[in-house]
Amino acid sequence: MQLTDFDISLERGDARYPLRPVVQGLRLRVSDRGLHALTQALVDEADRRAPIGIKLKGVRVGPQGIELSTRMTKSIFSSDLSTRLVLSAPGGNELRVELTDTQMPSWVPLDMLLDEAARRGGAGVRRDPGNRSALLLDPAALLARGGVPGRFAPGHWDVTTSADGLQLSFRESARGA
Repeated sequence: MQLTDFDISLERGDARYPLRPVVQGLRLRVSDRGLHALTQALVDEADRRAPIGIKLKGVRVGPQGIELSTRMTKSIFSSDLSTRLVLSAPGGNELRVELTDTQMPSWVPLDMLLDEAARRGGAGVRRDPGNRSALLLDPAALLARGGVPGRFAPGHWDVTTSADGLQLSFRESARGA
């Protein structure tokens, strides 16, 4: 992972955090290898929490998104699951993670899995009302949930994927715009 172009200012906070950072810009790059490591950690966590076993079979990133393949184990119905995660920033205010080209048995409750992800994500994750196979992420709310005592200035998010990995950037909107 590489964090660059990290621009912050400080504002008055409260008694607990007298100064709070305000993010005005950043660029985060995650290499193909880094995405594989992050995905493995997420699948391992899901494997620990789920009533069935989940094993990562593969991760491939490209301009069309992140292709994941997993294997469900510890059940009488061992199956392979695959999907492509298409990352975007519609309107620039939130990040969207859309599941496309999903190959899974019909008995796997995709809606229930996405509902559970939104429930566990708290205010930082919600179902996309315009796309039943997508989640919307609010990076500021996710950071606040993690205890980070700062905020993002009004601005615009952008996300791209390529064979090199993922790039996520944020830029403060021009004042008065």
